Amino acid sequence: MKKRKKLLVIIMACVLALCAGALGLYSAVSNNGGEADDERILNMMSAEIYKGPEGKLPYRIYLPEDYDPTQEYPLVLYLHHVARRGKDNRAQMRDNYAQFLLSEENLAKFPCVFLAPQCPKNQAWVPGHDEGFADNAAALMGLLEQVGSAYSVDPSRVYVTGMSMGGFGTWGMLAAYPGYFAAAAPICGGWLQKSDVEYTPLLKDTPIWAFHGALDTAVPVERTRDMVKALEDIGGNVTYTEYPEEAHLIGERVYSEPELFPWLFAQSKN
Repeated sequence: MKKRKKLLVIIMACVLALCAGALGLYSAVSNNGGEADDERILNMMSAEIYKGPEGKLPYRIYLPEDYDPTQEYPLVLYLHHVARRGKDNRAQMRDNYAQFLLSEENLAKFPCVFLAPQCPKNQAWVPGHDEGFADNAAALMGLLEQVGSAYSVDPSRVYVTGMSMGGFGTWGMLAAYPGYFAAAAPICGGWLQKSDVEYTPLLKDTPIWAFHGALDTAVPVERTRDMVKALEDIGGNVTYTEYPEEAHLIGERVYSEPELFPWLFAQSKN
């Protein structure tokens, strides 16, 4: 009986060790995808809610610490991935982009207005991403126009970027509002249907730097490859970086690219 009890204790210890290991692995993967809730970033940004005829969107906004209303600032719109949907106006800031762009070093180089809306649960950024779900393309544009009117935003330097669902949203906003954005950086997104590449003439003149991991099983790399090829075929202003050994969670890799922010903020519609 004692031997049996001792064996059970050993088994339970092994099970607990395996669970702890699995939890650690999950945590590591999650952090690579930007799960860490950075209170410093949250405290730097105001929590607001956009309410317009197109819908309602929670959002976070950052203004430069020495914001001067007589000076025009570039604006960066960041669109989060599918797991950040909700209404807490917090989850969208667990992604990697804010933590890289809003670092002290980058803020010194690239003062800007940073806008991070949160997509409501069971909705999408652009039409078609989740079949039957409402989209927020018009609400995003309403938000951009409202922020542009309330703050000193340079209309020639409005940028959009996002990962996964946000990558689809980035492509979709470029097509829905051609000529509005000065540049875009879509990450592991693409068009939803093969036929959607027909919209590429609308994007031809917008500088785009697209990213994808070759081993992505969540969003096939062909989604970005097809878009890039279609743009290249018509002489579009597109750059493509594909990571041969990366899968889906490439946000940290992309937003730590040393040339990305200098490239982005150098773009202007003028």
